[in-house]
Amino acid sequence: MGCDADAIIVGGGPSGASAAYFLEKSGCRTLVLERERIPRYKTCAGGIPASALEIFPFSFSGVIEQTMERGTFLCDDRVVTQSMPEEALYMVQRSEFDAYLLRSSGAEVLDREKVVRVEQESDRVRVATQSGKHLTARYLVGADGPRSAVARHAGMRRSEGMGLGLEMEVDPGPELLEAFRGRFLVGFGIVGNGYSWIFPKAEHLSVGIGSMGHDKGQLLPLLKRFMAGQGIDVNGHPCRAHPLPVFRSNAQRQSGRILLVGDAAGLVDSLTGEGIRHAMVSGKLAAEAVSREKPTAYPRWIERRIGKDLWWASVFARMFYKRQQECFEWLVRNHYVFGDMMRIANFELGYRASLFKTPLYILNLGKRKPLDEEAMGARP
Repeated sequence: MGCDADAIIVGGGPSGASAAYFLEKSGCRTLVLERERIPRYKTCAGGIPASALEIFPFSFSGVIEQTMERGTFLCDDRVVTQSMPEEALYMVQRSEFDAYLLRSSGAEVLDREKVVRVEQESDRVRVATQSGKHLTARYLVGADGPRSAVARHAGMRRSEGMGLGLEMEVDPGPELLEAFRGRFLVGFGIVGNGYSWIFPKAEHLSVGIGSMGHDKGQLLPLLKRFMAGQGIDVNGHPCRAHPLPVFRSNAQRQSGRILLVGDAAGLVDSLTGEGIRHAMVSGKLAAEAVSREKPTAYPRWIERRIGKDLWWASVFARMFYKRQQECFEWLVRNHYVFGDMMRIANFELGYRASLFKTPLYILNLGKRKPLDEEAMGARP
């Protein structure tokens, strides 16, 4: 008896859509199951490094809402605005971005299909949905987020604690919208193991706060207080939460014919909280493992391409968040270090490799030159 598809992908976000695209490109019959109606809202700041898009041979210009030219960083009473490398960071609305990438994949998509059971056999995987569908495929890719049902059914459920992000979408009025055109803001020293942010979209601001630590219960009042200091009233706006799957090097990401990608695989940078670029790369690696019939190679590929660098990110995160004030001077105000952080975000440099540049950073510490530290505060 044949299978309904070569691969079933559960989840239509960046990791699942990326896997679908590269599977279809390799000639695999692919079916994507998404539990919500597409397009669906996704709690996410929406910042995407250019490198994440460069693995695809088509343009994303139609879903890019802004290109970042500057980044403003706060810590206590210190404010620094740095210029961004040209077209290094884009802002997108995840509902539109995800839907566009999924359409571009060419895969068959069934939305409003919640997976309720997964059973693995020697030559196939069986999937049952809440609507009563019973589907089979040679492989199953779990791209269904940090609380992955696929991982749970496959016995790969992670037990470690997760971080938490809160986000609101606000319209602060034309003056503040214009002040943040081409500019994002990140605030440190507000929460123990994370930061707050303001990311501009075409017609609104995405504002939020995230923590990888144990102070998650205080996030909402801290978010309101910080945004009030920036002249943004968030009272009355819906607040959405999203777990952040902190990277663990020993997490299981493959079992037999089942592979986990993106947030389901816990591929979030512990320093920045960013995971979209790793989600898309992991989707591509999973597609390669399936199309080449090498599922057991997938964890090694993840470790080599993503895992080693995310381990070093966790080392940097522990140092940075324990001493945010001191590290602010080192990582943010130093123009050379900031430039390399942008290179790391675009896969041009690794965290470990940046350690070997420490003498250069120290040599240039007195030559730091932010865009306009005095004239450009956090407020317009």
